[in-house]
Formats: sequence, structure tokens, C-alpha cells
Amino acid sequence: MELMENIPEENKKMSKTKIWLIIVLVLIFLLIIAAVAIFIYSQNLARTRFKFFVDGKSQSGYTEDMFVFEENKVYVSIKGIAPLLGYTAYNGGYDQYTEDRTKCYVTNQLEAVSFEANSKKIYKYNVAESKNSESQTFNVNEAIRTIGSDLYILSEDLPKAFNIMITRDESNNSVSVFTLGYLANYYSGQITNSAITSDTSNFTQSVLFNNQKAVLYDMMIVRDPSTNQYGVVTISNPENQIIGARYAGIEFMEGSNDFIVETSNGKVGIIGSDGVTKVKLEYDDITEIDKNLGLYLVTSNNKQGVVNKNGKIIVYQEYDQIGLSDTIDDENVTNKYILFDNCIPVRRDNLWGLIDINGNTILPIEYDGIGSQADLANDSRAADVLVIPELNAIVVEKDEINGNSRVKKYGLIDSNGTLIINIVLDSVYSLTTQGEVTYYGLIQDQIIDLVEYMNQPTGGNQTENTVQTENTVQTENTTQSDNTSQGNNTSQGNNTIS
Repeated sequence: MELMENIPEENKKMSKTKIWLIIVLVLIFLLIIAAVAIFIYSQNLARTRFKFFVDGKSQSGYTEDMFVFEENKVYVSIKGIAPLLGYTAYNGGYDQYTEDRTKCYVTNQLEAVSFEANSKKIYKYNVAESKNSESQTFNVNEAIRTIGSDLYILSEDLPKAFNIMITRDESNNSVSVFTLGYLANYYSGQITNSAITSDTSNFTQSVLFNNQKAVLYDMMIVRDPSTNQYGVVTISNPENQIIGARYAGIEFMEGSNDFIVETSNGKVGIIGSDGVTKVKLEYDDITEIDKNLGLYLVTSNNKQGVVNKNGKIIVYQEYDQIGLSDTIDDENVTNKYILFDNCIPVRRDNLWGLIDINGNTILPIEYDGIGSQADLANDSRAADVLVIPELNAIVVEKDEINGNSRVKKYGLIDSNGTLIINIVLDSVYSLTTQGEVTYYGLIQDQIIDLVEYMNQPTGGNQTENTVQTENTVQTENTTQSDNTSQGNNTSQGNNTIS
């Protein structure tokens, strides 16, 4: 009887155990479901959260406003991304010591790149070698934008500005950037006899940097170890030889995607990325002077000329110098070889002239200089002037012989070679006040605002004025008394400087 009485109690205990076991199993199941839900949520969150990689490494230190998303476009803060790509960013234009936030530039000690708000052009400067210190212009797909207080560039234009490769994975909401140094090392490991990372003894730092840029266009400079000669192959198919390895030197030119090549006897020419010789290998030196126009400065036997990308002669090789000297510093001149995209300065026998980009003489070689140095000791703000953009004008100099001395006189011509102010000015200079640049001419101690003078209603009568001979104009000016000339105001400038 006692055994029978104990059975229900045991059943009760077993029932309670089963209940607790079921509760535990349910809790475990719920925890598993919760964990799965959290995992799925975190994965979805990870996919939707924007991710940024540089050279394969996730970047978490950037600020959220570095990227601005609009529809299917991504805009990137230039100053924000620069340090992540090995560049330093500054306000203002390159080599212009201002804090103008409508401009900025970045530099990595080999190259500087300048940007300006609302412009679809960027300017690159080779800062490693002074001979290439002038800028080269590159077009971008969209104008540089101002967002907040920073300048932004379309992500598709980043490769051209920063020499990078960029990919965007919309499904993973990520952007990956690969810097030039990373790409050079990576592809050098893939291509036998690569010559873009270890050939520092044969190439200058600048040439090596330019040659590394070829990888951005599926090309690799290679060296034949048995002959120490250079050539070019495609990266995607290294068996495809673009340029045979039989040249003593080679340099890639971004923009035209051509190569300056040098023979064993020191002669240079240009071969394109299609393997076609564009400029015969017959010159002592070649320098690219304009990427968009495809123009090259060629030198042989200390005489210079200009050819185009197809080898056609633009300026015959008979000049002592082509391109402006560095003695006059004008920040408006971004390319000393071509002014206003048309005028090529040339010097022969110490006299200067201008030839246009089609080879036509637009200013005879009879001028003593181009540009005016600011030598006003009483105003340290005065700056040199080579060009006046508002007038599309170039400053030219003709010297007067006064006994045993020479007196500098200046005038203005437009980019077609037309004389718009006769050679009677004693000086031309500019002053910058609160960001505004004013151009002045000095004549017989009278200071004239040149832009205002040319734009005034009575100043437009230039046809009659410019056909006057310089001697007649100068005679009339010099016979005036000092008091009379000082009494004239700017509005009387037509009679004074025409």
C-alpha cells in the first residue's frame, strides 16, 4: 500500500521536471531566434552602412561629411580625403599664399594639384623638378562644388586628381581606393622585369613617378636585364609588347598617354600607347608644354622649336628660347610656354616676339621683353605683371636709348598681337586689396588704372590711337610739362598714353 501511495508523488515530481525542461528548451529556442535575428540585423546594418577602404584597409577615422550622396553620385571632400591618400591640402591656389576657400590645392612633394570652385579644370604641377614647374590642365566630368565651407569633387574624377583607382560596390555600400604606390608595388609583383619600383638609379624621382602612372592605363614599363634597355607591355596581357625593350630611357606622359623615348646615342622622340612613332627620334630634348593642345618643346644644338603630337612643326627650331623666363612672377600665368591658350613667346638674339599655336607670327621679334617687374620701392605690395586677364592683354617692353643708358618702356597687346596701348608706360604693376586685383600703369608720375582706362567710353577709340607711331606719341608726351601731366586725371588718359 505504501508503494502505491508514493507513485503519484513521483509522477508529480517528474511532471514538474518536464515542465522546467520544456521552459528551458523554449527559452533556448527563443534565444537562438533572437541571436539569429540580431545577426541578420547586424549583417543588414553592415551592408547598408557606408564603408570606405584605402589599399584594402577599412578607414574608420574619416568624418561623415567627407562624402555627400546625391542620387547615384558621390561627392568627396578634397581636403578631407587628401591626407588618407598621402597628400597635404591647403587653402588658396598653388604657390599663392592666401586663405581663399574658393580654391585649394593638394601636394605629395612630387606633384601639386590645384582646384577651384565651379571650374571643370584641375591643374597639375610637377614640383619634383623645376623644369616642369608650369601647370598642365586636365578636364574633369563635373565642376568642383562648394558644399558647406569645403570644395568637393565627383568621385569619378578622383582618379585623375589623385592618381588612384577607385571602385564602388553599391550592393555593399562601399568605396575602395587604391593609391598609386600600392598599385605600382602590386603590379610590379605580377609583371616580370617591371621597372617602376626598383630602377631608381636610372630614373629621376620625377620620371619614376610619371612611369608609375602608366599602370592606371593598363601599361607597365619593363627592362630587359640582359641589355638594360626599356620597353612597355600591357598589364592585362604582358605578352602584348607595346614598345620593344630597346630604348635607353623612357618616360610616360599622363594625358596624352604617350612615351618620350631615348636612344642609346641620346636622341629622343615620342611613341604613342599604340606603338606608333609620333615624333621622330632626332632631338636632344623634348618637353611637353601643353597636354590639351598636344604641343612639345624640342631642342637640338641649343636651338628650340615646337611640334605637335603628330610631329608636325608648329614653331621652327631656330630660336634661342621658347617660353617666358622666371624673372617675372605673375600668378595669372599657369603655363609659361603658352599665354591665353594661343601665344607662344619666342626669343632670338635677345629680342622677343609671339607665335600663335598654328605657327603664325602675331608679334614680330623686335621687343626687348615680355612682362614688367614691379620695382616700386615705395610700395611693397606691388606685384609683377605679365598678363592682364580682364583685357586679354600681354605686357610688352621696348627700351629707349638715352645716351649710354637704356630706359624701359611698356605697352599692352591683346592675344592676337594687336597693340592696344602704345609703348609709353614707365611701369606696369598690380596691387591686391581685399582680394581685388587692380592693374596700374605709370607714366610721367601719373598712375592710371589700366582696366578702367580701357573700359571708359572715351577709351574705346583705340583704332585711331594705336595707329599712331610710337615716336609721335612719345614726342607729344615728353614735350608736356611735368605740371601739366600731373594735372591730368585718369579720364584724360587717352591723350596721355595712346
